[in-house]
Amino acid sequence: MSTPSVKSLLIVTAAAFMAAACDDDVSQEEAAATGQTLCVADYEACVNPIFDAVVSGRTGQTTCSSSGCHDVNAGSGGAFKIFPGADPGSPEIMANFFAAKAFANLDNPPLSKVVLEPMQGVSSITGTHTGGDIFPSSDDSCAAALLDWISIRVDDSAAATCGTCVPPDLASCGY
Repeated sequence: MSTPSVKSLLIVTAAAFMAAACDDDVSQEEAAATGQTLCVADYEACVNPIFDAVVSGRTGQTTCSSSGCHDVNAGSGGAFKIFPGADPGSPEIMANFFAAKAFANLDNPPLSKVVLEPMQGVSSITGTHTGGDIFPSSDDSCAAALLDWISIRVDDSAAATCGTCVPPDLASCGY
């Protein structure tokens, strides 16, 4: 009879510890929410208009919500899809809010893909933005508005009425 190897003993020991740690009782309680989110009112007033605006990118004028970019109906712009011209309070604006929030890094807002992807010089971090460079830097008023929105948490109960942002001058966005 051969003696078990050290590796075999470690595997058996680890399995025993894992089995001992398991409990047959499964909790039916829902996971606790943090109670914090991003502001829907600020999204409607200061962020969604950026996506609908005609902005001068490095290669010319562009609109994020156009059919060749991030339009949910016909866009080719990757996973980030939004409804163009969404009205405040509409289901479409909420879909846009959740789409943008999905590309926000809530733990480290400056590393949010929705901010970095269209910014000049960061393609090595986030991949190539097919729409080209839209914001020359984080000092761009639209990039700053996106970052401000992601940086402020509000209570879930106040998400629709929390608006404190100042809309960016869309004409000053981009190149």
